[in-house]
Amino acid sequence: MSIPFPYHRTTWFFKFCECLLAIYGAYSIIILPSELLPPSFWEKYGKFLEYESMVSYNLILISSLIYTWIWEKGERAGRISSVMHHAWLQGIIRYWLALMISTYGFAKILKTQLQSPDYRLDIPMGEVDGFGLTWYYFGYSYTLAVIIALFQIGGSVLLLYRRTTLLGVMILLPVLVNILFINIFYSIATGAFVNSILFKIGLTFLLLVDIKKLKSVFWDLADHLPPVVIGAGWMKTALRFLPIAAAFSLINYYVVTDESDTVLRGTWKVEKITRNGEVVPDAAWLTDSTAYKRIYFSGRSGCAFSPNPYRYKPSESLRGSYQYDSLKNDLKLSFAGKSDKNPKKDSVRVLVSNRTQKKMHLHTIFNKDTLDFELARLR
Repeated sequence: MSIPFPYHRTTWFFKFCECLLAIYGAYSIIILPSELLPPSFWEKYGKFLEYESMVSYNLILISSLIYTWIWEKGERAGRISSVMHHAWLQGIIRYWLALMISTYGFAKILKTQLQSPDYRLDIPMGEVDGFGLTWYYFGYSYTLAVIIALFQIGGSVLLLYRRTTLLGVMILLPVLVNILFINIFYSIATGAFVNSILFKIGLTFLLLVDIKKLKSVFWDLADHLPPVVIGAGWMKTALRFLPIAAAFSLINYYVVTDESDTVLRGTWKVEKITRNGEVVPDAAWLTDSTAYKRIYFSGRSGCAFSPNPYRYKPSESLRGSYQYDSLKNDLKLSFAGKSDKNPKKDSVRVLVSNRTQKKMHLHTIFNKDTLDFELARLR
């Protein structure tokens, strides 16, 4: 004799969400092979397929409404076994999520995702968009990409078994939430953004199916240790607040007491250099690494003098720290020694004059040369 499954009647909205996700999942599985079609096909029929997709989405919504209405009516009349409906629909949702999420995982392992083309690597950092930054950052370490992929594939495998579905959901949800935030705040492609939302909704739905189990584990389960009693009740509440308050106070003190420069901070273009009374030619930077064309003042992060007007490269630039007294217009630069035999820092005093928000003039003596810089702010 078979033991009946425990069943609690669900609301109309719950049934509708289940139907909508399952029908959309089935549709996604059916059209997945279209991703293998050649680019020429998409160029020829792309507009038609966009129209077809809109029609399909409307049909999915209408079908879900009709199915839910028939289901709810049949359940009330006692003609429909809702348990088997839940089993089939949730099974489709689980298999859809497993297929789609593991596809993204294998794409990382087989290097069809997170790979930056060579031309994108030559874009200046300040001009790279969020998509380019994300792809380069996560693609920089293949090991990291594989680890993320293994979480996606492993969690997907767990979704394929009813006993491990909840464990798979709890593994995949944090990964998908992180991906969703990246898609939102780094302006990743619309298709990836929509997919991340749908996958998260699907996983959240499966999580809510077992909400009673989660409540019993994370809320109702009694602690196996006795409570620690410390004076009055308010003292324990204060102690709970103390670590968070201490963490905030530490960082806030670091920020408030920061005396690094905010006046000069920015990127400055060297419009003219005069060395020992002679103007340095504009093209001198091609052969002279001291013919600086860009000066960067970055507050706590120090300063850098670069001969290249198009990009910053540490090996050819002068890097150090600085302190600026805006009342005296006195600037002190400190540069590390250029070799192990000469580790001593070089300190240079610089007179700042004619300073405005957009321009300024620097005068100093460095390496026995008298230098004058005319600067214009770039950003």
